[in-house]
Amino acid sequence: MRTRTRFLATALALAIAAPIATSQAPTTPAPDQNGTRMLPSTAAAYAEFQGNVSQVMSKELGSAAELNKHVQTFGSVNINQLSSGWIAYGAILAAQNPAFAKDVREADADYGRERAMAYFTGSPSWARSFEGAEDALQAALTVNAHETARISSAGAFMDKQAFAIQSQKWGKARASDPNKTYTSLRSASQEERPVSAAIQQAFSAPDLNAVLASLTASPTTSQSIWDKVAVLTVSAPSNAFQTISPVVALDKKLQVAPAYEGTANRMLTLAAQHIIAAEQTHADAMKASMADPISRDCLADAKQLFFGCVSAATHNDALTGCLAKHGLQLPREKTRSTGLCLSEITR
Repeated sequence: MRTRTRFLATALALAIAAPIATSQAPTTPAPDQNGTRMLPSTAAAYAEFQGNVSQVMSKELGSAAELNKHVQTFGSVNINQLSSGWIAYGAILAAQNPAFAKDVREADADYGRERAMAYFTGSPSWARSFEGAEDALQAALTVNAHETARISSAGAFMDKQAFAIQSQKWGKARASDPNKTYTSLRSASQEERPVSAAIQQAFSAPDLNAVLASLTASPTTSQSIWDKVAVLTVSAPSNAFQTISPVVALDKKLQVAPAYEGTANRMLTLAAQHIIAAEQTHADAMKASMADPISRDCLADAKQLFFGCVSAATHNDALTGCLAKHGLQLPREKTRSTGLCLSEITR
């Protein structure tokens, strides 16, 4: 409770306006009446994106058909779905911090659900005042730094192939109608796509929290959770996380980029709301917290650059370069790309 008292004056007006709840809020997260939790269900879209990154890195391109499939996969990503999935995943990671979770639950019990949710809504940085909040955020940021680095690695791998396939007949051949590809991608990206049943089921697996708690206790620097989960299959999705071993901690503290302070606040706010299962009582508030304009607008810029590149790519080697530079990310490249937008929360 110690750190929260510093925010009492800021939240006083909200306290006057918000009624005090007469019943104690739940102390443990619980699924909704359909058996699903909002954040894992939303984060599954980000998981699928990372799964697609794994597919890109699994083998070298062997044909124009394989290239076109990758371009369609990354070009048709819905930016709202990816942004919300990314921030939801970070929030789940942050929610694993025991001190943070304990203090959040105490606040929910002390203030009552209505007043606590009013604080979260009216004071975006309130979640960062809880015990363990900065450690919780650091864990999420550290995991994110490593996981976005693999997007850059995938981009470098694809960029290398853009040159390698020039020695192959199909690689230096003309690409499929660029304008038709652009139109198809633009149309597909405007619609939210259902996440595969395998990944949805894996993200509702009972051992997911245990795995993520291990991940955030010692954030990874050598291998991503997506590298460790070799396969998410329909036959055994609930076991997909069970083979993950402990990971190694990063040796430096990451700083939130000034433009992303609001995003970091959203991530911790969602983490706190996840801890108290706020989707049961304030689903709309949680959905609003997941709508992050900074990452969403960046992803929109990256998508437009990707589309522009695709529409101008007359040959398959050039199309491969578009995927590497904008659909993924090139190392140390500051041009807007999907990987850059998901990584520049830290500096």
